[in-house]
Amino acid sequence: MLKDKLIYKIEDYINKNKELRKIGIDGNYSINFLAQGEYNINYILKYGNKKYVFRVNTGSQLELKHQILYEFNALKRLKVSGVTPEVYYVDDSRKLLNYGILIMEFLEGVPLNYKRDLEKAADIFGRIHSIDLSEDDEKIFIVEDKIFSSRVLESKKWLKDFMSSPLVNREQKNFFYKFLQKAEDNSYREKYFMDDKWHVINNTEVNSNNFIIGGKEYYLIDWEKPVISDPCQDLTQFLAKTTTLWKSSYLFSKEEINEFLTIYEGKLKNGKRDIKERVHLYKPYLYLRALSWCAYAWIQYKNPEKNIKNEDTLKKIEEYLSLDFLKNLEVNLW
Repeated sequence: MLKDKLIYKIEDYINKNKELRKIGIDGNYSINFLAQGEYNINYILKYGNKKYVFRVNTGSQLELKHQILYEFNALKRLKVSGVTPEVYYVDDSRKLLNYGILIMEFLEGVPLNYKRDLEKAADIFGRIHSIDLSEDDEKIFIVEDKIFSSRVLESKKWLKDFMSSPLVNREQKNFFYKFLQKAEDNSYREKYFMDDKWHVINNTEVNSNNFIIGGKEYYLIDWEKPVISDPCQDLTQFLAKTTTLWKSSYLFSKEEINEFLTIYEGKLKNGKRDIKERVHLYKPYLYLRALSWCAYAWIQYKNPEKNIKNEDTLKKIEEYLSLDFLKNLEVNLW
């Protein structure tokens, strides 16, 4: 597998790269596999008493040429929040290793527990969403104003091969056809967000494993594809069943959702806003995004040349694309 083959190349990279001495990596070290997603492979780089995350980027969901630089610059900007990992080094040259490289802080802790850590999650979002944005931030981050139209266009792109594939049954295709049509018919509702613009930095991948809970300290990691947009993007995704069931078997009750959003409003530096209405309006489009990505990823997994394959991820994708799951999700969605 790629993660195993890379170990030796990473060792060679570290040995030959004199730039790493500037951040204190020189001489004896160890490198071990940590975890991988769909587009990144992460290792623990240990030097003396220090631990780093050595991140290897293999692709871009945002279709960016300089994906690793995007993540590096985002994390530099987010440092002020106090709830994101610090970054030390980036290499997008692909000279010594044919992938983007990022070295960042290794954070001790465990994934978020939805029942136990609700207030901590609300505090993390509150701190990040309270960062005062400037014009320069639009040079760092992608900006999304039309969040309904963007989801429709994005989903059409992701669904293209799925809808034409002979491997997909007719009922699944019909579900997505109707879902897309409904989303387009209701996209005029994004005027609500245009008339009352509220822009913050969104992570856009807020599943429980992207939170590190370490006692009194807690963080949101994996800033692969952040955008400047309405905060409902992160909050709706955080609460959605496609997120809570991704790495656990948890489903939020209505009471828990209301409690979380109330706590979040209290954490905002500039006072509470109409977040509950915003989450309610965005919910169908969040599910359209989540399910369309699953459809796209499922087709990708059928390609034997795919660099990274996670069997647990494939199993969850197939669960989400099952007709029972799709039909249950559709009830009362609009």
